[in-house]
Amino acid sequence: MKKSNLIYGLIYTILAVIFLCAAIAFDNKMSGIFYGMTGALGANGIFTIIRYFYWKKNKEKYQEKLEIEEIEQNDELKKKLRDKAGKYTYWIGMLIIALSIMVYSVLGALNIMDTEHIVIYLGAYLISQVFIGVIIFNHLLKKYD
Repeated sequence: MKKSNLIYGLIYTILAVIFLCAAIAFDNKMSGIFYGMTGALGANGIFTIIRYFYWKKNKEKYQEKLEIEEIEQNDELKKKLRDKAGKYTYWIGMLIIALSIMVYSVLGALNIMDTEHIVIYLGAYLISQVFIGVIIFNHLLKKYD
């Protein structure tokens, strides 16, 4: 595993400590965001560091893993299926965005909704895009197997 992965892990962990200090120092509405950043960066940093040392001890397994990933990335069928899954995901995403623009326009005009719900909606939208892409890719893969 590359030494840069260890450096990224250390940087993420240091940033997590900085956000934790900021969250403790500023006890206001922003502290929730700082705690969230602490958890996200800290977990990512720690797992990256653990992964680095694990693969450093298991170099043969790591080489096998890299070879398998290389084969998977260059498989022509899977490239085409990834492209199709991306295209369909994009179309579905655009439809969702278009519908949400209409809904939020109506709700905003009627003074029914504030921005808190929009943030939650956009977070759910981001997660759904990932899942839709995986589901479509797996569906297309089954179609060709």
